[in-house]
Amino acid sequence: MWVQLPPHVVRRRIVADSLRDQLVKAGLATSAQAKKAERSNRAGETAKRHDKAKGKAKGKAEPSSLTQQVKAKAAQQRAEKAARDKAIAQVRNAKSEAKAKQAQVRQLIAQNDQRTKVNDDEAVPYNFVHGQKIKKIHVTKAQLEALSSGRLIVVNNNGIYHFVDEKVAEQIAARDPKRIIVAHNNANKNATPSADDEYYAKFAIPDDIDW
Repeated sequence: MWVQLPPHVVRRRIVADSLRDQLVKAGLATSAQAKKAERSNRAGETAKRHDKAKGKAKGKAEPSSLTQQVKAKAAQQRAEKAARDKAIAQVRNAKSEAKAKQAQVRQLIAQNDQRTKVNDDEAVPYNFVHGQKIKKIHVTKAQLEALSSGRLIVVNNNGIYHFVDEKVAEQIAARDPKRIIVAHNNANKNATPSADDEYYAKFAIPDDIDW
């Protein structure tokens, strides 16, 4: 059965036959040597074609590897962004929670303040320490007894002092402990001011004395 070969195969065979004939005619090689050289030449061309095909295959694999690197980088960036967003959300939530607590403290003080206006004829000085300074306010004798026994607690609201009972003070302390300025020991809540307390209360202590 006759099979028509591709033109490039025909050209290679013609060139090979011509080279073989020239070698034999010139006496540079025997017919067997010329055929061996022809086979070696064909093997070399086959190897070249194989290397070329392998190079193309490698070239195709490189883009795939690059794609994997791009995907990995994108995944890492998404993870980092998610972590940043989470941290920002936590800070934002903490600030919102702190603001809400301060609003609750102000409301508790406003609704439960037991400090009343004191007339001059019944005013009794009450001294206490806030930070490193001695503060003085005027209270009634009944308020002085309640403060000394721990039934009333002094709380701070933006530099203004108020009196609240123990239960309200506990709610305030749970939200902002720094608001509690004076809270005497509960063990002394039923005690009355001692003679020394009443005696020293008569002496005026200048405001804002460093402790």
